[in-house]
Amino acid sequence: MEHYELVPGRGIRRDDTDIFFGMPRKKLRDSLGWKAGGENMWDDEDEYSTPDGNDWLRLRFLDDKLCDIEVLGGNLVHEGIELVATTLPALRVALKKAGMALEKTQWLSEGHDCIDLQIVVASREDAGDVGDEIEWVITSSDFRVE
Repeated sequence: MEHYELVPGRGIRRDDTDIFFGMPRKKLRDSLGWKAGGENMWDDEDEYSTPDGNDWLRLRFLDDKLCDIEVLGGNLVHEGIELVATTLPALRVALKKAGMALEKTQWLSEGHDCIDLQIVVASREDAGDVGDEIEWVITSSDFRVE
């Protein structure tokens, strides 16, 4: 299972590999072992899957520079708080203990903003399915709330 650390406002880190906003697409592809021929829906995004075929990461680019990171699986943590491999109620409790909160998103059409971490989190239910497990976490160089 993939394991990442959230670095709010900058991106994510996997071991000694930084996946930070503004990084060149080629550099990220080389460091993450991207394979051509995937089922990318858009020309400006790269998807990464585990060996067993489960999607775990989607990166979006603007002018070949990283601008959005969508974590679809694995573990994503920040200061001991699990952000992906959990449920929405458990995440709310963990964030509250750390003095943070989830609010209805102002930035995307679905999910919940955590302004302190500059992320949007969606449960399976938020994404149109059934369940309170986390479906995805997105962070962006353009994260803004009014």
